[in-house]
This record gives sequence, structure tokens and C-alpha cells, in this order.
Amino acid sequence: MSNGFWSLLDNRRPPRRLLRVAFVLCICCLTMHKPTFAADKKYWDLSPYRVQLHLAVENRAKPQVNLGNNLLDLIRQRIDATLYPVWSSQLSLAEGPLRHRLVSGLQALDEKLIDASALQFDKQLYLSVRATALGYVLECREYDCYVRRWGPVLSRRVRQEISLPAQCYDLLRETFAPLATIRPIDKDDSHVVLRFKGSDLPRRTTENLFTELEDVYQPLLVRTSSSGEVGPDGVKEIPWTILSLAEPQEADWKSQVHSGIRTPFGLRRRGRVAHLAIATRHVPRPTSVRFHARHDPTQGLSGYEVFRRETSDSESQLLGFTDAEGAIMVPVVENPVSTLFLRSDGQLLAKIPIAPGAVSQVEVPVADDPARLRAQADLGALREKLIDLVARRTLLMARVRDRLKKGKLGEAQQLYSELDGLPGQTSFEQQISSVENNKLNRSIDARIQARIEKLFADTRKLLGRFLSAREISDLQNELTAARRKEKS
Repeated sequence: MSNGFWSLLDNRRPPRRLLRVAFVLCICCLTMHKPTFAADKKYWDLSPYRVQLHLAVENRAKPQVNLGNNLLDLIRQRIDATLYPVWSSQLSLAEGPLRHRLVSGLQALDEKLIDASALQFDKQLYLSVRATALGYVLECREYDCYVRRWGPVLSRRVRQEISLPAQCYDLLRETFAPLATIRPIDKDDSHVVLRFKGSDLPRRTTENLFTELEDVYQPLLVRTSSSGEVGPDGVKEIPWTILSLAEPQEADWKSQVHSGIRTPFGLRRRGRVAHLAIATRHVPRPTSVRFHARHDPTQGLSGYEVFRRETSDSESQLLGFTDAEGAIMVPVVENPVSTLFLRSDGQLLAKIPIAPGAVSQVEVPVADDPARLRAQADLGALREKLIDLVARRTLLMARVRDRLKKGKLGEAQQLYSELDGLPGQTSFEQQISSVENNKLNRSIDARIQARIEKLFADTRKLLGRFLSAREISDLQNELTAARRKEKS
């Protein structure tokens, strides 16, 4: 740097490249010790990621002097050669209790590890290297200080020690979850544009460092304080919405929106509110999706149909039925995002996008209620009775007319008496009212109650259609006319 840098200063007029580098350095200085979204929001495109890496090495199975320090130096060289200035990194070798926690398993890491000094950075990366009889086991996990979010534990096995630096570096890049701002596209609700943090910083390579086609992102709603800080409760996931990278556009990415709600980004942003997206790193495992009643998370929706649609232009296929806990396993397929449809008795109850492998379990509250199921079951029993009654009634009416046609007035009168003794519309109406007035068949959820009321209304329409008193009245008139004719 020394000769080239000072030779640039010898020129009377600083070149544009030098001005750009100087400006970048100024931005880095301005944002270096401010863990606020406001500071980086102003210079988002030119703000590097402030990354702190903690490396823990356990090599008792294969003792080697200075393995940790040597590995740390080689990782630092690779980062400086490829990721600088996108990463402004600080690397350290974990010792003492921290080292023990890291080599014991990264899955157990929690918020207690993140203190005020850790929050001075954008990202905390934890990397453990454990020697085994068959080689080395690498594990890496990220904590994003902006959105206060832990990423999954990614791992890989390495047989040869010479491959450790390259494999550690690759695992760090794989674990790292970039951040992006979300910009809607006019007249296109199915796509948005992602603008990545540090996207305008100069790079040593033209390849995409952290993004690939069809990568999956979780959109977030971020609220900041008056000082620009993101509080512990300042970040909310935009529900039932997933983004997938669809098309690179210079420094930005056009991304497809997969959502179970109509306008996931329709909220008007006011003041210190912004939409961000963070990459979701996948592991090769299925995801358990559990559907439960919205009013009671302990009540799983068991025995419901779940359909899966892998692409927007493909047909939905039956994935299976929810188990006793209301859960179903969604296996990993070629497409990173699928859409699940929850159905009950042909009625769509929920539509959600899912990225299998992004998380191990997803909880889905559904606006469904046992009251609707009980009311539906009670009305179903009444409808079966109605079908049986209509069949008997139709048969008796046909037999009455047949006897009248043959002049057998006595038999016709006897059959008519049997017909008149069948339950009528009034009797069924009383039974329906009894079911409707049962408190167990009413829901506190207004939308569910509207569905229940529609069930009762539809059943009453069936009564008017199939148990009309006019048909009985017409048959009675035919019977009366036949008696008069016989007397005359």
C-alpha cells in the first residue's frame, strides 16, 4: 500500500479512485462504533459489515502446537484478500469459558453471550474446530446484532488438516447472512427489489460473495428509537412471507414474494420504520409444520388435509394429513420455497409459504375453532336424518299417487296418514335451533362465527327446498278430490 498510496498523493489533482477510497474510509470511521440502524441507513450502500469472529479449537485427538493461531492467521489472510472492505473484521482465538462453550456445541449459545461490547458489531460469528479420529468437525453460527437473531448451526467434516483454512473460510461465507433493504415495485405485487448493505463498496472480485439465485430471505419490520437504535422488541417478522432471489440487477436483486397474506408490504412506513430482509441459511433437513387453533396454541388441528404446491404454475399435491398434534413433516425438495394449503371439508383454512430446512419447526396459528367442528358435526347428523326423511317421504308420496291412480282410496288414505306422521319442517327447525343455541357451538372469533352462521343458514335452505309443506298440501288436495269423485 505504501508506495502506491503515496505516489497517488504526489499528484496535484487527486484521482477519482482515491477520492472514492477516502470517502469509504470516512464512512467506515463514522459508523465504526455506532450500533444503530440510523447511522448505517444513511450510508447503507457504502457501509461495511462490522464482523467479529470467535474461533475455538479443540485438538486433543490430534495434538499440534499453535494450530489455533496458525488457522486464525490463514483465515484472516483469506478474508482480507477477498472480503475486505465489505467485511471490517476482528478475529480472535477463544479462550477459557468461551472456548469451552463453543467446542461443546454451538446450538446451546443464547442471548446471554451477547453483551454490550458484542453489540458494537453488526455480526458475531462463532466457529469451532474439533479434531476427531477421522479428521475435523467444523461448526459455525451467526448472531446478527441488527435484528437480534440467531442463525442455524452449519457444519461440515474435513479429513485433511491442510484443507482446514479453506473449509473454515467457506463455512464462514456459507453461514454469513447478508442484510438488505426492501423496495416495492410499482404495479408488481409479486416482486420486490433488495438493496444489500455495502453493495457500493469496491470489491476485489466480481463474483457474488454471499448471494445466489433462489436464495431465501426473511422479510422483517424494523422500528428504531429516536437515537436510531434497534431495541430488543424493535424487529418483527412479516408473517407468512418469504423472499427468493430471482434476478440480479447491477448492485440489487429482484426477488419473488411468496406470501400467505394479500399485501405483506402494504403497511405505510412512518418515521423510524423500515423493511429489511435477512438471508435464511438452510440445513438439509425436513421442517415440521404444526397447525394449531389461534385462540389456544396447545390445541393442534388433527386430521386436516395439507396440500403442497412447489411452483406458482404447478398443481397442488396432497402432502398428507396432520397428526394428533396438528403437525406434518415437509421434506426438502428441489424448489427452495413451497406453498402449503390447509383444508378441512373442502374449505381452505390457511395458505403459507414454507422453506424446508430453514428452521426445524414452524408454528401456524389458524383461525379455526372446535365450535365450528362441533356445529358442523351436529348439523351433519341432522342432514343425514334429512336425507333419510326425504327419501321416505318421496317414496310414500309416490305410493299414495299410485294407489289413487288404481282407485284404491283406502290404501291411499292409510299411506297418507303414515306420510303425515313423519317429522316436518317445523320439527327440524326446532332441532337446528337447539344446536345453534348451544354455547359450545359458538366461537369468540368473529370470522369463525360467521362461518358457523353460514352453516346454519345453508341447512335451513335445505329444509325449505326438500321439506316444503306445499308438496304435502298438493297431495292432500288430490286425495280430497278423489274422495269427492268416489261419493259422486
